[in-house]
Amino acid sequence: MKRQSFIKGSLLLIGSAALAKVIGAIFRIPLANMLGGTGMGYFSAAYGIFMTVYAVSVSGIPAAAARFTAEFSASAPQKLPQFRKTALAVCFGAGLFFTIITLLLAYPFCVFVSRSPLSAPAAAMIAPSVFFCCVTAVYRGFYEGQRNMFPTAVSQVIEAVIKLGAGLFLCRTVMNLSSEKLADITDIICKLFPLYYINSSSAEELRLPLAAAAAISGVTISTAAGMFFVTAYNSNVNKLFIKSKLYPSMSTELARSFTAAVIPVAAGALMTNLTSLIDLMTITRSLEKAIEISPESFSGIPSDEIPAFFYGSFTGMAVTVFNLIPSFTNMFGKSVLPCIAEDHSAGNAVSLHDNVTRAFFTTAYIAVPCGAGISAIAPDILGLLFPARAAERAVCILPLRILGVGIIFLSVSSVLFQILQGMGKSSIPVRIMLLGAAVKLVGNILLTPVPVLNISGAAISTVLCCGIVFILSVYETSRCTGCTLKELAVLIAKIIFCGILCAAAAFLVSQTLSQRHSCLVSVPLSVLTGAIIYIISTHLMGVLNKTTLKMLIC
Repeated sequence: MKRQSFIKGSLLLIGSAALAKVIGAIFRIPLANMLGGTGMGYFSAAYGIFMTVYAVSVSGIPAAAARFTAEFSASAPQKLPQFRKTALAVCFGAGLFFTIITLLLAYPFCVFVSRSPLSAPAAAMIAPSVFFCCVTAVYRGFYEGQRNMFPTAVSQVIEAVIKLGAGLFLCRTVMNLSSEKLADITDIICKLFPLYYINSSSAEELRLPLAAAAAISGVTISTAAGMFFVTAYNSNVNKLFIKSKLYPSMSTELARSFTAAVIPVAAGALMTNLTSLIDLMTITRSLEKAIEISPESFSGIPSDEIPAFFYGSFTGMAVTVFNLIPSFTNMFGKSVLPCIAEDHSAGNAVSLHDNVTRAFFTTAYIAVPCGAGISAIAPDILGLLFPARAAERAVCILPLRILGVGIIFLSVSSVLFQILQGMGKSSIPVRIMLLGAAVKLVGNILLTPVPVLNISGAAISTVLCCGIVFILSVYETSRCTGCTLKELAVLIAKIIFCGILCAAAAFLVSQTLSQRHSCLVSVPLSVLTGAIIYIISTHLMGVLNKTTLKMLIC
């Protein structure tokens, strides 16, 4: 397939990511409506464990594989087949190792770290995904390094569709089982896998944990399907592999170099996912302290269910919406990374500057109005997405308003991290995220136990973490690429001003319509009004002009 330009590759990835996220929303929204806050707590706890292992074992692979592929394509094409064999062998072994580790540690982690032992069945069900994701990641990196984003785009959609169908079907099946059948199945499973279950006086007490495990098994099935697609996809990468009989099956030197490139990127991803892990480890404990301080602040919910209910509501609803925009804008980083790697390798400072500016502008232009708009109309968005869960929505309104600001910081810094990784500066994101994680941890410990804040304290600490990361990532990108801070600061200031106008317009429309119309009416009209105001204001402020449009299209 013909190599794609930055903007074409980005559009392809964003289009597929948009479709995948829509499908993912269709998955998580009815899932939250089926499981409720407590059930989503089990699901989110298991998914949090998986994402931590995923960060260590998988996340660094595509970026490293794309970087090596891009560099070899530019300077030593004859090394590509040997690199492919080496990277596959490394990732195959890593996938098996971390899958076994996840299976062995699922139950003790759920009991002693997340304090949610009933999440262990779901954690065990998602463990095989680690292996499938490792293999898929290295193939995606090969393709992306050759500026072929098609396999990544298609595999994302395949995974989303299968996760939707399998996850919801299996979850609904468990939820609809009769008590007698549920008891029989529970007895069988407890005998086969005694480590993953605790004693229960009633099989009904295990319905939600088993339903969460059934839902999360859809993730495992979908990742297996994605792996089969990328391995079967026919491209120049596979043709080179067929011809690679002339080369050794594996190079120890390349294996060391590849692993050395993966480790700092993986460490950076681990730092990024530490926010979710910190929430998993601290929110339940912090809420227990808040209940002790002021039990009357949590009236209406049994005290023993409050931590799981609040944590599940926060992660299943507010954090789900929070992650939507960064997952889209992250595609800009994926697309620009091989361009940055080639420019840096060739010493092309002009092209490097242009690609950095293009990625920064495109990401900020999309992220700012989206984040500001989500903060402005958070109640209507939650009402549209989760109409059957009024209690959970009430818990999430203020946290989502706060997290809207964090969307802007996270979206831009994620793309800047991939720019730094493309330049071989993978250690910089690690150091930045380590500081951000420290801020998040301290914030959770200090703010979440305050009864009046409770779960909103976790949202505030997330925004503080993302803000620190954003400031440092802009500074380091400027220092490493030569893009001046003044140039980036003026650009982001104008975009933020226009984003505030967008959010204000959306808020006024939402307040006017929500009292007389449903969320199905108020949300689309609020978003449309905000978008029109944003486009007009960015044009009047000189942000969106012929030069920037040409920069995006070319």
